Amino acid sequence: MHPMELDPKFKHNNMDGILVYDVRTPSFVVGPPQSGDPDPYPVDPIYIHVGGRLFALAADSFQLLYPPPYYESDWEEFVWAWQSLPEPPFSHDLVACYTVHSDRRTIFVSVGGEAPATYSFDTSEALMDDGDCRWKHHGEWTMPFDGRAYFIPELSVWVGLSGCRRQSEHVLQIAAIDEVSENFDGGQQGLGLKLCKEELSPLYPGEEPVGATSKGNEEQQDRGCLMRLTTFSLKYDKNGGLAIGKGRHILQYSVPPEVTLSMLKTPVAFWM
Repeated sequence: MHPMELDPKFKHNNMDGILVYDVRTPSFVVGPPQSGDPDPYPVDPIYIHVGGRLFALAADSFQLLYPPPYYESDWEEFVWAWQSLPEPPFSHDLVACYTVHSDRRTIFVSVGGEAPATYSFDTSEALMDDGDCRWKHHGEWTMPFDGRAYFIPELSVWVGLSGCRRQSEHVLQIAAIDEVSENFDGGQQGLGLKLCKEELSPLYPGEEPVGATSKGNEEQQDRGCLMRLTTFSLKYDKNGGLAIGKGRHILQYSVPPEVTLSMLKTPVAFWM
C-alpha cells in the first residue's frame, strides 16, 4: 500500500520516502521517494515484484527499485534510489491486469478502454544495462483477469480472478490461460481460456452485506468491511476443465477503517 493511500499528509512528514516493511528483520524501513516532477509521490502506483526487484508503474512513469543491502556495512557506499525506465505507451489508469512470465524477467500488461491491447517489458539486466529495454506491443487483445495473475507451474498456466456483472451482482470466477511467449501474437483465440465452473460469489445464500443493521423499517449501512480470505487448490477435471480441489477454507478479517475506497474496488488474488 502506498503511504499516500493512508494519509495525504505523508509527503509533508520528516521521513522523506516510502514506508517499507522488511520481512527479513522484521521491521519497517523508510525507502527512497519515487522520482517525479513536480510531485515525487505518484498517485495509485502498481507495484510489481520481479526477480527480487520492485517495479512501480504509475502515471507517466515506470521505475525500478533494487533491494537494500543485507549487511549494515554495505550501506556506506550504497545509494538507495529509484531508477527511471522507458514510460509505458499506455495510460496507467487503463491497466486491467498484469502478470510476470515464468522466465522471471518479463512483465505482461493488458489495458482496456477504447484501444484494448497487451504489452510486455523485458526486465533482464543485460537489456537495461545497454539501454535497450523497451515496451513491446503484442496486439489488440487482452488477458481475461482483474488485477494480478500468477503463473502456476503445476498447471503450466496463468491463473487469476475474472469478474463480470450478473444482474445486480459482481460475480468472480477463477480464470486460466496458457502462458504466452514474448513473441506471441495469436490474439484472444490463442489464449486457451478456461473458466472454473464454481463461482466466487460475493455473498452466500442468506448472508447479509457486511455492516448492514436493521432498525425498524430502515436499513443502515456503515463503513465496516470484511476481507474474505479463501484458500483452495486448482486441478483439471476429467474433461480438461478447470476445477477447485478439495479442502476449500474461508476466513474473514475486519478491514481497518483507514483503508481507502480505492483499495476496496476489486479483490486481490494472492497466489503462494
